[in-house]
Amino acid sequence: MKKGIAEVPGITCGTGFGGIKKTEKKIDRPDTLVIVTDEPSNFAAVFTTNDIQAAPIKFSKSIKGKVCGIVANSGNANACTGEQGLKDAEEMAKIASQLTGKEGQLLVASTGVIGEPLPMDRVKKGIEEAVKNLGKAREEEPARAIMTTDTFPKVSFREGNGFVVGGIAKGAGMIDPAMATMLSFVATDAKVNSETLQRALKEAVDVSFNAITVDGDMSTNDCVFLLSTGKSEKVIDDSNYEEFRNLLTEVLKELAYQIVKDGEGATKIIRINVTGAKSKEQARKIARKIALSPLVKTAIFGCDPNWGRIIAAAGAASTGIEEEKVELYIGNHLLFKGKRTDFIEEEVFKYLKENDEIVIKLNLNLGNETFEYLTCDLTYDYVKINAEYRT
Repeated sequence: MKKGIAEVPGITCGTGFGGIKKTEKKIDRPDTLVIVTDEPSNFAAVFTTNDIQAAPIKFSKSIKGKVCGIVANSGNANACTGEQGLKDAEEMAKIASQLTGKEGQLLVASTGVIGEPLPMDRVKKGIEEAVKNLGKAREEEPARAIMTTDTFPKVSFREGNGFVVGGIAKGAGMIDPAMATMLSFVATDAKVNSETLQRALKEAVDVSFNAITVDGDMSTNDCVFLLSTGKSEKVIDDSNYEEFRNLLTEVLKELAYQIVKDGEGATKIIRINVTGAKSKEQARKIARKIALSPLVKTAIFGCDPNWGRIIAAAGAASTGIEEEKVELYIGNHLLFKGKRTDFIEEEVFKYLKENDEIVIKLNLNLGNETFEYLTCDLTYDYVKINAEYRT
Protein backbone atom coordinates (compact mmCIF):
# COMPACT_ATOMS: atom_id res chain seq x y z
CA MET A 1 0.00 0.00 0.00
CA LYS A 2 1.15 3.55 -0.72
CA LYS A 3 1.01 6.67 1.42
CA GLY A 4 -1.17 9.61 0.38
CA ILE A 5 -2.88 12.62 1.90
CA ALA A 6 -3.98 10.72 5.03
CA GLU A 7 -0.34 10.26 6.07
CA VAL A 8 0.32 14.01 6.22
CA PRO A 9 0.44 15.12 9.89
CA GLY A 10 -2.59 17.22 10.80
CA ILE A 11 -4.88 15.46 8.29
CA THR A 12 -7.63 12.97 9.15
CA CYS A 13 -9.73 11.16 6.52
CA GLY A 14 -12.93 9.15 6.55
CA THR A 15 -14.94 7.49 3.79
CA GLY A 16 -18.54 6.40 3.50
CA PHE A 17 -21.06 4.91 1.09
CA GLY A 18 -24.35 6.63 0.38
CA GLY A 19 -25.24 4.93 -2.90
CA ILE A 20 -25.13 8.28 -4.68
CA LYS A 21 -25.06 6.90 -8.23
CA LYS A 22 -28.08 4.90 -9.28
CA THR A 23 -26.77 2.00 -11.32
CA GLU A 24 -27.52 -1.63 -12.03
CA LYS A 25 -23.83 -2.39 -11.57
CA LYS A 26 -22.76 -3.22 -8.03
CA ILE A 27 -20.47 -0.58 -6.49
CA ASP A 28 -18.04 -2.08 -3.99
CA ARG A 29 -16.23 1.06 -2.92
CA PRO A 30 -17.08 4.22 -0.93
CA ASP A 31 -18.50 7.26 -2.72
CA THR A 32 -18.03 9.93 -0.07
CA LEU A 33 -14.86 11.43 1.39
CA VAL A 34 -14.40 13.77 4.36
CA ILE A 35 -10.98 15.27 5.08
CA VAL A 36 -10.45 17.42 8.16
CA THR A 37 -7.46 19.35 9.46
CA ASP A 38 -6.54 19.50 13.15
CA GLU A 39 -6.57 23.31 12.99
CA PRO A 40 -7.86 25.82 10.42
CA SER A 41 -5.36 25.71 7.56
CA ASN A 42 -4.15 27.91 4.75
CA PHE A 43 -5.10 26.57 1.34
CA ALA A 44 -4.60 27.11 -2.37
CA ALA A 45 -6.79 25.99 -5.24
CA VAL A 46 -6.77 25.77 -9.02
CA PHE A 47 -10.01 25.32 -10.90
CA THR A 48 -11.22 24.31 -14.34
CA THR A 49 -11.16 26.99 -17.03
CA ASN A 50 -14.32 25.51 -18.58
CA ASP A 51 -17.01 28.21 -19.01
CA ILE A 52 -19.52 25.69 -17.66
CA GLN A 53 -18.60 25.14 -14.03
CA ALA A 54 -20.21 22.78 -11.55
CA ALA A 55 -21.87 24.00 -8.36
CA PRO A 56 -19.08 22.75 -6.04
CA ILE A 57 -16.55 24.71 -8.15
CA LYS A 58 -18.61 27.89 -7.78
CA PHE A 59 -19.00 27.29 -4.06
CA SER A 60 -15.33 26.52 -3.40
CA LYS A 61 -14.17 29.52 -5.47
CA SER A 62 -16.10 31.77 -3.07
CA ILE A 63 -14.17 30.57 0.00
CA LYS A 64 -11.61 32.97 1.46
CA GLY A 65 -9.30 32.69 4.47
CA LYS A 66 -8.59 29.35 6.12
CA VAL A 67 -10.40 26.03 5.80
CA CYS A 68 -10.94 23.03 8.06
CA GLY A 69 -11.07 20.41 5.37
CA ILE A 70 -12.76 19.01 2.27
CA VAL A 71 -15.97 17.10 1.62
CA ALA A 72 -16.26 15.28 -1.70
CA ASN A 73 -18.44 12.75 -3.47
CA SER A 74 -18.31 10.58 -6.57
CA GLY A 75 -21.24 9.30 -8.61
CA ASN A 76 -22.78 12.72 -9.32
CA ALA A 77 -21.02 15.86 -10.60
CA ASN A 78 -23.68 18.33 -9.38
CA ALA A 79 -23.03 20.20 -12.64
CA CYS A 80 -25.60 22.09 -14.74
CA THR A 81 -28.01 21.85 -11.81
CA GLY A 82 -28.87 25.55 -11.38
CA GLU A 83 -29.53 27.31 -8.09
CA GLN A 84 -30.53 24.07 -6.38
CA GLY A 85 -27.14 22.61 -7.19
CA LEU A 86 -25.37 25.51 -5.50
CA LYS A 87 -27.61 25.14 -2.45
CA ASP A 88 -26.79 21.43 -2.35
CA ALA A 89 -23.04 22.13 -2.47
CA GLU A 90 -23.45 24.56 0.42
CA GLU A 91 -25.49 21.95 2.27
CA MET A 92 -22.73 19.36 1.84
CA ALA A 93 -20.29 21.72 3.56
CA LYS A 94 -22.79 22.54 6.29
CA ILE A 95 -23.56 18.87 7.05
CA ALA A 96 -19.87 17.95 7.19
CA SER A 97 -19.08 20.97 9.37
CA GLN A 98 -21.83 20.15 11.86
CA LEU A 99 -20.99 16.46 12.08
CA THR A 100 -17.26 17.02 12.50
CA GLY A 101 -17.65 19.89 14.95
CA LYS A 102 -15.48 22.07 12.72
CA GLU A 103 -16.73 25.65 12.77
CA GLY A 104 -14.52 26.74 9.87
CA GLN A 105 -15.14 26.49 6.16
CA LEU A 106 -14.90 23.29 4.12
CA LEU A 107 -14.09 23.02 0.44
CA VAL A 108 -16.50 20.95 -1.68
CA ALA A 109 -15.84 18.77 -4.72
CA SER A 110 -17.99 16.39 -6.76
CA THR A 111 -17.43 14.08 -9.70
CA GLY A 112 -19.67 11.83 -11.78
CA VAL A 113 -22.60 12.20 -14.13
CA ILE A 114 -23.38 15.75 -15.32
CA GLY A 115 -26.88 17.22 -15.26
CA GLU A 116 -28.59 15.17 -12.59
CA PRO A 117 -29.73 16.63 -9.25
CA LEU A 118 -27.62 15.65 -6.27
CA PRO A 119 -29.58 13.05 -4.21
CA MET A 120 -29.09 14.81 -0.90
CA ASP A 121 -30.58 12.05 1.22
CA ARG A 122 -27.93 9.64 -0.05
CA VAL A 123 -25.21 12.28 0.07
CA LYS A 124 -26.04 12.96 3.72
CA LYS A 125 -25.90 9.24 4.47
CA GLY A 126 -22.46 9.03 2.87
CA ILE A 127 -21.16 12.04 4.82
CA GLU A 128 -22.51 10.64 8.10
CA GLU A 129 -20.72 7.35 7.51
CA ALA A 130 -17.52 9.10 6.45
CA VAL A 131 -17.48 11.20 9.62
CA LYS A 132 -18.00 8.10 11.75
CA ASN A 133 -15.00 6.57 9.97
CA LEU A 134 -12.69 9.56 10.44
CA GLY A 135 -9.17 8.28 11.08
CA LYS A 136 -9.87 4.88 9.53
CA ALA A 137 -9.26 5.88 5.91
CA ARG A 138 -5.52 5.55 5.34
CA GLU A 139 -3.15 5.12 2.39
CA GLU A 140 -5.21 4.42 -0.77
CA GLU A 141 -8.66 4.39 0.87
CA PRO A 142 -9.39 8.15 0.54
CA ALA A 143 -8.60 7.98 -3.18
CA ARG A 144 -11.01 5.08 -3.68
CA ALA A 145 -13.92 7.27 -2.57
CA ILE A 146 -13.50 9.71 -5.47
CA MET A 147 -13.06 7.13 -8.25
CA THR A 148 -15.52 6.92 -11.15
CA THR A 149 -14.21 5.01 -14.18
CA ASP A 150 -10.77 4.77 -12.55
CA THR A 151 -9.45 1.23 -12.25
CA PHE A 152 -7.06 1.97 -9.38
CA PRO A 153 -6.65 4.65 -6.67
CA LYS A 154 -4.05 7.34 -7.32
CA VAL A 155 -1.79 8.39 -4.43
CA SER A 156 1.62 9.99 -3.96
CA PHE A 157 3.81 10.97 -1.01
CA ARG A 158 7.21 12.64 -0.66
CA GLU A 159 9.44 13.55 2.28
CA GLY A 160 11.42 16.79 2.21
CA ASN A 161 13.79 18.54 4.60
CA GLY A 162 11.59 18.73 7.70
CA PHE A 163 8.24 18.48 5.92
CA VAL A 164 6.17 16.13 3.75
CA VAL A 165 3.74 16.44 0.85
CA GLY A 166 1.06 13.83 0.18
CA GLY A 167 -1.87 13.70 -2.19
CA ILE A 168 -4.57 11.76 -3.99
CA ALA A 169 -6.26 12.19 -7.36
CA LYS A 170 -8.94 10.71 -9.55
CA GLY A 171 -9.26 10.73 -13.29
CA ALA A 172 -9.27 8.37 -16.25
CA GLY A 173 -11.51 10.02 -18.84
CA MET A 174 -12.59 13.56 -19.70
CA ILE A 175 -8.98 14.55 -19.12
CA ASP A 176 -7.68 17.63 -20.88
CA PRO A 177 -7.30 19.83 -17.87
CA ALA A 178 -6.02 23.28 -18.92
CA MET A 179 -5.56 23.72 -15.17
CA ALA A 180 -5.68 20.54 -13.16
CA THR A 181 -7.14 17.08 -13.27
CA MET A 182 -10.63 15.89 -12.48
CA LEU A 183 -10.05 16.00 -8.72
CA SER A 184 -6.85 16.17 -6.67
CA PHE A 185 -6.43 16.84 -2.96
CA VAL A 186 -2.93 17.49 -1.63
CA ALA A 187 -1.56 18.52 1.76
CA THR A 188 1.70 19.47 3.42
CA ASP A 189 2.62 19.71 7.10
CA ALA A 190 4.89 22.68 6.37
CA LYS A 191 3.88 26.19 7.43
CA VAL A 192 3.13 28.02 4.20
CA ASN A 193 1.19 31.25 3.77
CA SER A 194 -1.68 31.33 1.29
CA GLU A 195 0.13 33.48 -1.28
CA THR A 196 3.14 31.15 -1.40
CA LEU A 197 0.88 28.08 -1.53
CA GLN A 198 -1.00 29.50 -4.51
CA ARG A 199 2.20 30.39 -6.35
CA ALA A 200 3.70 26.94 -5.78
CA LEU A 201 0.50 25.13 -6.78
CA LYS A 202 0.12 27.09 -10.01
CA GLU A 203 3.74 26.45 -11.01
CA ALA A 204 3.54 22.74 -10.13
CA VAL A 205 0.22 22.25 -11.95
CA ASP A 206 1.62 23.89 -15.08
CA VAL A 207 4.12 21.06 -15.67
CA SER A 208 2.04 18.19 -14.28
CA PHE A 209 -1.76 18.19 -14.58
CA ASN A 210 -1.54 20.92 -17.23
CA ALA A 211 0.73 18.72 -19.34
CA ILE A 212 -1.47 15.64 -19.76
CA THR A 213 -4.42 14.63 -21.89
CA VAL A 214 -6.38 11.41 -22.29
CA ASP A 215 -9.15 12.35 -24.69
CA GLY A 216 -9.10 16.13 -25.20
CA ASP A 217 -12.24 16.69 -23.11
CA MET A 218 -12.18 19.12 -20.18
CA SER A 219 -14.43 18.48 -17.18
CA THR A 220 -16.82 20.95 -15.55
CA ASN A 221 -15.56 19.84 -12.12
CA ASP A 222 -11.75 19.97 -12.34
CA CYS A 223 -10.03 21.22 -9.19
CA VAL A 224 -6.87 20.84 -7.15
CA PHE A 225 -6.90 21.73 -3.45
CA LEU A 226 -3.67 22.16 -1.48
CA LEU A 227 -3.79 22.39 2.34
CA SER A 228 -1.06 23.48 4.75
CA THR A 229 -1.49 22.06 8.26
CA GLY A 230 1.69 23.57 9.71
CA LYS A 231 2.21 20.56 11.97
CA SER A 232 5.92 20.23 11.22
CA GLU A 233 6.74 23.82 12.27
CA LYS A 234 8.84 24.02 9.07
CA VAL A 235 8.33 27.49 7.59
CA ILE A 236 8.50 27.86 3.83
CA ASP A 237 9.91 31.21 2.69
CA ASP A 238 12.11 32.53 -0.12
CA SER A 239 15.11 30.57 1.16
CA ASN A 240 13.50 27.14 0.71
CA TYR A 241 10.61 27.90 -1.68
CA GLU A 242 12.23 26.07 -4.59
CA GLU A 243 12.67 22.90 -2.51
CA PHE A 244 9.01 23.00 -1.48
CA ARG A 245 7.76 23.66 -5.01
CA ASN A 246 9.94 20.90 -6.44
CA LEU A 247 8.64 18.37 -3.91
CA LEU A 248 5.06 19.42 -4.62
CA THR A 249 5.77 19.09 -8.35
CA GLU A 250 7.07 15.55 -7.85
CA VAL A 251 3.83 14.57 -6.10
CA LEU A 252 1.62 16.14 -8.76
CA LYS A 253 3.66 14.64 -11.61
CA GLU A 254 3.33 11.18 -10.10
CA LEU A 255 -0.44 11.63 -9.74
CA ALA A 256 -0.68 12.96 -13.31
CA TYR A 257 1.30 9.98 -14.61
CA GLN A 258 -1.08 7.59 -12.86
CA ILE A 259 -4.06 9.33 -14.46
CA VAL A 260 -2.63 8.88 -17.95
CA LYS A 261 -1.69 5.28 -17.16
CA ASP A 262 -5.32 4.70 -16.16
CA GLY A 263 -6.71 6.46 -19.23
CA GLU A 264 -10.00 4.83 -20.14
CA GLY A 265 -9.17 1.72 -22.13
CA ALA A 266 -5.49 2.70 -22.40
CA THR A 267 -2.82 0.08 -23.04
CA LYS A 268 0.17 2.41 -23.44
CA ILE A 269 1.47 5.68 -22.02
CA ILE A 270 2.89 8.04 -24.62
CA ARG A 271 5.62 10.43 -23.48
CA ILE A 272 6.08 13.26 -25.98
CA ASN A 273 9.32 15.22 -25.69
CA VAL A 274 9.73 18.32 -27.86
CA THR A 275 13.27 19.70 -27.78
CA GLY A 276 15.24 22.35 -29.66
CA ALA A 277 12.35 24.82 -29.62
CA LYS A 278 12.64 28.60 -29.88
CA SER A 279 10.47 29.00 -26.77
CA LYS A 280 8.84 26.86 -24.11
CA GLU A 281 5.46 27.95 -25.46
CA GLN A 282 6.35 26.64 -28.93
CA ALA A 283 7.47 23.32 -27.45
CA ARG A 284 4.28 23.05 -25.35
CA LYS A 285 1.96 23.82 -28.29
CA ILE A 286 3.58 21.20 -30.51
CA ALA A 287 3.72 18.53 -27.79
CA ARG A 288 0.07 19.17 -26.95
CA LYS A 289 -1.02 19.03 -30.60
CA ILE A 290 0.63 15.62 -31.02
CA ALA A 291 -0.85 14.41 -27.72
CA LEU A 292 -4.36 15.39 -28.83
CA SER A 293 -4.18 13.71 -32.23
CA PRO A 294 -6.57 10.70 -32.49
CA LEU A 295 -4.55 9.54 -35.51
CA VAL A 296 -1.32 9.45 -33.51
CA LYS A 297 -3.01 7.80 -30.53
CA THR A 298 -4.68 5.09 -32.63
CA ALA A 299 -1.43 4.42 -34.52
CA ILE A 300 0.35 3.80 -31.22
CA PHE A 301 -2.45 1.45 -30.16
CA GLY A 302 -2.01 -0.45 -33.41
CA CYS A 303 1.81 -0.44 -33.02
CA ASP A 304 2.00 1.28 -36.40
CA PRO A 305 5.15 3.45 -36.87
CA ASN A 306 3.16 5.93 -38.98
CA TRP A 307 5.57 8.84 -38.48
CA GLY A 308 3.73 11.01 -41.00
CA ARG A 309 0.86 11.47 -38.54
CA ILE A 310 3.26 12.81 -35.90
CA ILE A 311 5.00 15.21 -38.28
CA ALA A 312 1.65 16.45 -39.61
CA ALA A 313 0.36 17.05 -36.07
CA ALA A 314 3.52 18.97 -35.17
CA GLY A 315 3.12 21.21 -38.19
CA ALA A 316 -0.58 21.71 -37.45
CA ALA A 317 0.40 23.58 -34.27
CA SER A 318 1.40 26.39 -36.66
CA THR A 319 4.38 27.59 -34.64
CA GLY A 320 6.85 28.07 -37.48
CA ILE A 321 8.82 24.81 -37.49
CA GLU A 322 11.12 24.14 -40.45
CA GLU A 323 10.66 20.74 -42.11
CA GLU A 324 14.29 20.33 -43.15
CA LYS A 325 15.50 20.81 -39.55
CA VAL A 326 13.07 18.46 -37.79
CA GLU A 327 14.23 15.13 -36.35
CA LEU A 328 11.70 12.56 -35.13
CA TYR A 329 12.48 9.58 -32.93
CA ILE A 330 10.22 6.79 -31.68
CA GLY A 331 12.19 5.26 -28.85
CA ASN A 332 15.80 5.27 -30.07
CA HIS A 333 14.77 4.89 -33.70
CA LEU A 334 15.31 7.93 -35.97
CA LEU A 335 12.42 7.94 -38.44
CA PHE A 336 12.62 11.42 -39.93
CA LYS A 337 15.44 13.92 -40.46
CA GLY A 338 14.16 16.49 -42.90
CA LYS A 339 12.90 13.46 -44.82
CA ARG A 340 12.24 9.76 -44.17
CA THR A 341 15.29 7.88 -42.92
CA ASP A 342 16.24 4.29 -43.77
CA PHE A 343 14.82 2.90 -40.52
CA ILE A 344 13.75 -0.72 -40.33
CA GLU A 345 9.99 -0.70 -39.83
CA GLU A 346 9.90 -4.13 -38.17
CA GLU A 347 12.24 -2.91 -35.43
CA VAL A 348 10.03 0.09 -34.66
CA PHE A 349 6.96 -2.14 -34.66
CA LYS A 350 8.70 -4.42 -32.16
CA TYR A 351 9.47 -1.44 -29.90
CA LEU A 352 5.84 -0.30 -30.01
CA LYS A 353 4.58 -3.84 -29.40
CA GLU A 354 6.85 -4.73 -26.49
CA ASN A 355 6.75 -1.52 -24.44
CA ASP A 356 3.97 -0.11 -22.25
CA GLU A 357 5.55 3.36 -22.29
CA ILE A 358 6.29 4.84 -25.70
CA VAL A 359 8.66 7.80 -26.09
CA ILE A 360 8.23 10.16 -29.02
CA LYS A 361 11.00 12.74 -29.34
CA LEU A 362 10.80 15.65 -31.75
CA ASN A 363 13.90 17.83 -32.08
CA LEU A 364 13.09 21.09 -33.88
CA ASN A 365 16.72 22.27 -33.99
CA LEU A 366 15.61 25.88 -33.62
CA GLY A 367 16.63 26.71 -30.05
CA ASN A 368 17.19 25.33 -26.55
CA GLU A 369 13.70 25.09 -25.00
CA THR A 370 11.91 21.83 -24.21
CA PHE A 371 8.53 20.59 -22.98
CA GLU A 372 7.10 17.18 -22.18
CA TYR A 373 3.47 16.08 -22.53
CA LEU A 374 1.88 12.80 -21.46
CA THR A 375 -1.00 11.05 -23.16
CA CYS A 376 -2.17 7.48 -23.84
CA ASP A 377 -3.29 5.43 -26.79
CA LEU A 378 -6.89 5.45 -28.04
CA THR A 379 -8.49 2.02 -27.97
CA TYR A 380 -11.73 0.14 -28.65
CA ASP A 381 -12.36 0.02 -24.91
CA TYR A 382 -12.44 3.82 -24.65
CA VAL A 383 -15.52 3.86 -26.87
CA LYS A 384 -17.15 1.00 -24.94
CA ILE A 385 -16.53 2.59 -21.52
CA ASN A 386 -17.97 5.96 -22.53
CA ALA A 387 -20.88 4.49 -24.46
CA GLU A 388 -22.00 2.71 -21.29
CA TYR A 389 -21.00 5.39 -18.73
CA ARG A 390 -24.49 6.13 -17.40
CA THR A 391 -25.77 2.55 -17.28
